[in-house]
Amino acid sequence: MTQAQVVLIVFIITYLFIALQRIPGLRIDRPSGVTIGSTLLLLSGLLTIREAYAFIDWDVITFLLGMMVMVAYLEFAGFFERVALWLVRISRSSARLLQATIISAALLSAFFVNDTICLLFTPILLRATRYLNRNPLPYLIAIATASNIGSALTITGNPQNMYIGIQSGLPYLKFAAVMLLPVSAGLGLNYWMIRRFFPQEINHQTLPALEIKAPPFKRILTYKTLTALLITLALFIAGMSYPFAALIGASLIFLAGYVPPRLVLKELDWTILLFFAGLFIVMGSFEKAGYMEKLISFAAGQFSGESLSGFFSLSLLIALLSNLVSNVPAVILMQPLVEQFGGGDRLWLLLALASTFAGNLTLVGSVANLIVAEKAQAKGVRLSFGLYFKIGFPLTLASLLIGTIWLWWVG
Repeated sequence: MTQAQVVLIVFIITYLFIALQRIPGLRIDRPSGVTIGSTLLLLSGLLTIREAYAFIDWDVITFLLGMMVMVAYLEFAGFFERVALWLVRISRSSARLLQATIISAALLSAFFVNDTICLLFTPILLRATRYLNRNPLPYLIAIATASNIGSALTITGNPQNMYIGIQSGLPYLKFAAVMLLPVSAGLGLNYWMIRRFFPQEINHQTLPALEIKAPPFKRILTYKTLTALLITLALFIAGMSYPFAALIGASLIFLAGYVPPRLVLKELDWTILLFFAGLFIVMGSFEKAGYMEKLISFAAGQFSGESLSGFFSLSLLIALLSNLVSNVPAVILMQPLVEQFGGGDRLWLLLALASTFAGNLTLVGSVANLIVAEKAQAKGVRLSFGLYFKIGFPLTLASLLIGTIWLWWVG
């Protein structure tokens, strides 16, 4: 067996781990799957440890870490629960509650990782709907779909956008300005489809006053962390490199926060950094073996970034790949193809939009969806694959169509 064949086998095994997530007899998730793949490459002798380190994009890892620290401090302060509870309390009808859920989940997901928003919003909404004797399903679907759509707005909205921001060098404000219309249209479609699917549940009848005890809230820590975040965003806009600006923001809150950092750092999702590092190693080996060049040559003959039909075909390919192997691996896999087509801004933006909107296609399309479903299941509420698909499928196609036409036109 040649070295190239070994790399191909390891690549396929790794992506099976990523796509399936659950394998009978094995408790392997995506981070552990890419770690196993990286280790197999090292054990085979095809890769040295120094080559493995060289494949890792440390700018992306640093950017993720800095943003995760600030989000973790806000989570520790109780900021997200307080926002969710406030929005529920001011919503005087089920239609207003749905609007508030969609808008707040989308806006917060644009600046904080959408998984966090789903993790913290879901329990509050479950408690609220139980107290109000409402069907929780439309609001659960709204949290998941709106957080996916909203996270497409900025470079800091989700991990794949952060990766694209580093690789493309797109300015923060330009990214947001171009994405504003398709994200807004997607959110409007989201509200319309959910309300149309649940006509008896979503109406303008006045809801009773909600009495839920407010969770603990550290006001001073919240203000300090939001200030650090605003400084970081200002540095992004000023043109400072994303990793450096994110590190400055994290360092500021370390200095200003009165909470021992270890209490917050232990709550960080370190597995996402492990996932990225392992994925970089596997993809680097795949490229080194020459398979990426063959894949690009094949894809370049099938798709074109010039015509609208070719642009839409590329959008569908990204969306389907994102549902097969998850959005982050899909984006890393598609990066060389984008560069082959010239690496123009609109292709990078298409990669961000299609891979993010694709998360709404099925219940397993994004981690955010699964978080909502699992949190609901723990409280006895079942969000089924079929029900989600009835809304997610048309929503994804319609939002992708609008977004793709817009990016092709403005490009």
